[in-house]
Amino acid sequence: MSHLERRPGRRAPSFPLTATALAVAALFGQAQAQEQEAPPPENTVVVTGFRASLNSALNDKKNADGIVDVIKAEDVAKFPDANLAESLQRVPGVSLARGDGGEGKQISVRGLNAGFTRVRINGIEAISATGASDINGSTNRSRAFDFSVFASELFNSLEVRKTSEASIEEGSLGATVDLRGARPFDFKGETITVAGQQTYNTLAHRPAPRATALYSNRWDTGIGKLGFLVSGAYSKRHATEEGYEAVELLTANSDGGFCSPLGASPQNPANTPAKGITAANCGFNLPRTSTSAAYNDVFGRTDNYGGTVANPAPGSGAFHPRIPRYRRSVADYERAGLTAAFQWRPRAGTELNLDLLGGDFKNDRYDNYISAISFGRSLAAANGKPQTSILETSFNGNGSWEYGKFNGVDIRSEGLLDVNNTKFRQHVFSGSHKLTDTIKLDFMSGISRSDLDSPMRATVQIDSPNANGFVFDFRQNRNVPILNFGIDVANPNNFSWGPVDADGTVHGQFVGRKLETGNRLKTNAVGASWEVNQNLTLRSGLSMRENTWTNLEFGSGAPNGLPNPAGFQMASVTRMISNFGRGLEGSGYPSQWVAVDLDKFRKVWDIECHCAAVPGSEYQLLTQANRRVVEKIDALYLSADFNVDVGPVTLRGNAGVRAAETRATAAALVNGGGTLTEVSIDKKYRDYLPALNLTAQLPHDVFLRFSAGKTLSRPEYVDLAPSATVNTQAQTVSIGSPGLDPIRAKTYDLQAEWYYDKNAMVSVGFFRKEIDTYIQRISERVPYNTLGLPDSLLTGGGSGCSLSGGTPACPTLPASVVTVSRAANTPGGPLNGFEFNLQAPFNFLPGMWSNFGLLANYTRVKSTITYITRTATPTLPALTMDANLVGMSPKAGNLTLYYEDPKFSARVSAAHRSSYLFNVLGDVNGHDYTFVDGATNLDFSMSYNLTPNLRVSLEGSNLTDEPLRYGRDSQRNDTLLYAHSGRTFALGVSYKF
Repeated sequence: MSHLERRPGRRAPSFPLTATALAVAALFGQAQAQEQEAPPPENTVVVTGFRASLNSALNDKKNADGIVDVIKAEDVAKFPDANLAESLQRVPGVSLARGDGGEGKQISVRGLNAGFTRVRINGIEAISATGASDINGSTNRSRAFDFSVFASELFNSLEVRKTSEASIEEGSLGATVDLRGARPFDFKGETITVAGQQTYNTLAHRPAPRATALYSNRWDTGIGKLGFLVSGAYSKRHATEEGYEAVELLTANSDGGFCSPLGASPQNPANTPAKGITAANCGFNLPRTSTSAAYNDVFGRTDNYGGTVANPAPGSGAFHPRIPRYRRSVADYERAGLTAAFQWRPRAGTELNLDLLGGDFKNDRYDNYISAISFGRSLAAANGKPQTSILETSFNGNGSWEYGKFNGVDIRSEGLLDVNNTKFRQHVFSGSHKLTDTIKLDFMSGISRSDLDSPMRATVQIDSPNANGFVFDFRQNRNVPILNFGIDVANPNNFSWGPVDADGTVHGQFVGRKLETGNRLKTNAVGASWEVNQNLTLRSGLSMRENTWTNLEFGSGAPNGLPNPAGFQMASVTRMISNFGRGLEGSGYPSQWVAVDLDKFRKVWDIECHCAAVPGSEYQLLTQANRRVVEKIDALYLSADFNVDVGPVTLRGNAGVRAAETRATAAALVNGGGTLTEVSIDKKYRDYLPALNLTAQLPHDVFLRFSAGKTLSRPEYVDLAPSATVNTQAQTVSIGSPGLDPIRAKTYDLQAEWYYDKNAMVSVGFFRKEIDTYIQRISERVPYNTLGLPDSLLTGGGSGCSLSGGTPACPTLPASVVTVSRAANTPGGPLNGFEFNLQAPFNFLPGMWSNFGLLANYTRVKSTITYITRTATPTLPALTMDANLVGMSPKAGNLTLYYEDPKFSARVSAAHRSSYLFNVLGDVNGHDYTFVDGATNLDFSMSYNLTPNLRVSLEGSNLTDEPLRYGRDSQRNDTLLYAHSGRTFALGVSYKF
């Protein structure tokens, strides 16, 4: 199944680019009669360690006009951290978001999440996307950049530009991050370096290799200076995560409530002979064993949901995990990258560059869960919660349901294999030429392409229905409860796989998914500058960009197991998850449980054949998500660089305006009555974005900087697509909004820097962003049949499940309450912040103590956004709530203590970000927020030069095994997710020829 065909569209002729490029090329070959200019000094990278990289980066910051922070490679292809994102978190105002396995994945800048940050590689914008688990960030379908795709060794500088400039492409509200690969003219001559590492994780218990190599050379020839560079990096990583998930927090009265005690009135559930429900039983072999005390304790609790419900239902104030479960994830990562660079300087003032970059990132993740599934099931869908009796309960002082014991609980062992392959390819051709001493032309043309192919996400679930004595207990550990499943979960004979019983009892099921997501960003740009005099330079440029995002997803599966062959034994298709709970606080966790062995399972039922021979395995094409967004962006800028002396003060900077026109086409295939029809919607908008950057160089090496500008951030692609996607297993619906306007803001920065000593600096800065318009996702829990969507989206396009009482029942029915999410433009709000930064080599100390140094930064941010937590209806008014920006840590800081002499280098670093909001829920369903707990990560690195060319190193990351925790509701502080991934150490050696 291919993506939607792109329909040809008219494009403005590229004559300005073509004509300029031809003119420059012609001038490259002309014999100039004028006197040759003296060649400028070479841009040589000094490779003498961590301190030298700090000094080089500080010089770049000092000479910049705006608010810019730079990180340089401390040696050839060697960054201060093993991961690009983890290096960037050392920058003031930058916080790290970790993905599966604990590796740094995305960044937020000054409280604005990854979608607000643009990343450019070798001068042009790029997006990279990777796959992930649904509960921890999910597969990237956004504009955010996943730094985990690339090895850090492929780049030699990172620059974070926090202020706008007319010559810099618009689209970033947080920052523009520039990654630049090495070029041959960066080095004095022939350079060869090779390096290798062996890493080891304390939870995965498996070593993994990492290698890098670089070759660079340059030559003086009869046609000018030529240079060639090639570098490569390869690594493997084995990661293991363990922890607990609730999946969601639901009220006791949801999904039909619990089984009422014997003789209680009203009786729940009502008598249903086909399911064995009577006055004495809640199902076949399921007597009503709820105790009155426990049942009344639960259903005596009510919640008016922030005053939105006049008569709260019994049990609406008792919240339990939807699917309480333990998780072990084992992931194998393989990352390979290759760069090449060609440079030619035919004469002074003329240069051509060709930069090539390729990266492959493979991620195979195996998730295994042992869970209680029936807490999230209705009676109609799968004989769920209404057949479960409550025996014992306990609530803490915050109203959190901390302990419960139950009968009639369905236990499930679930196995998932998620295969993800990301390919990134980029080529950039650029050049510059001085027409005269004062006029310079430049051009750039390139394409970045990222393709995520997830050919298989296969999930198999085996069940043990109606277990008695299930317990969840948070009293020992509020993060990870003790789960007693009431059965021996290490005995495969306690689990079943097969068709649904006549009364609706489920004996397992399987689900599949295929996904493809592509990003293609094409950039053509030309520019010119005229140095009017030594105080003024005028600049102008034109760019034409075309961004294409495509997304294709379709599923397979059936809500029931398949008939078993004769003599089938569950042990023949299972394996054991062992030694669970290492590193978790407390005791009482099951050390092992039965898990599906997918390879063995597929030999019996090949659920990935996607063929008629295995019922349910065929792709459900009618419910596919097939979406495309194409943006064509034309921009023109005019700016002036100035540099004047006013007494003892030098004023320098730039001022200009950028005009950008965006034409977007969003399209999708929509299922209408069993036929897929393309729906396409166009949108056009134009923005004028002024920008000012002013630096005052005061006496005593004090710099005072001021910046102001207008900027925008375009809507996420997935929000623009005119489609609706339904996840029947999670009971969620996502609806696109192709008419979205971009987020627009005015920004102001004021920063003072004092370079008080050689290679030392202290700075204090204030910033403000006046967000005029915002985009937020509005989530509500409503019955599916109120959305106006076809019921065919619930049947999986022919999966065989029933919507009308038959078996097997579909996981989501028309009357089921689902969480519906859609994006909408809303009013914005202010974001104010403060930054402190210190770079302090201890030059003032005697002897070896002068080799020490300190890096420290701290950022404090405050924002107020008015969130819509419920849209208006004919009978209910809209509800709003003021809260911090989603994804914004109010406090973030970094501290690094380092030592370096000619042979030995060492440093220890701590990075902290405070708790931040993941979602604003507004108490409409009993929860005000979903939030992520604060975290502090501690790392170290040391190296020793055995010879001037040979170095050995030892590195350690996440030394405290910092966990990741999602919480739900600020008062109850229920745990939604908790996971830890262990400590990682790496021993390495490098040789430079």
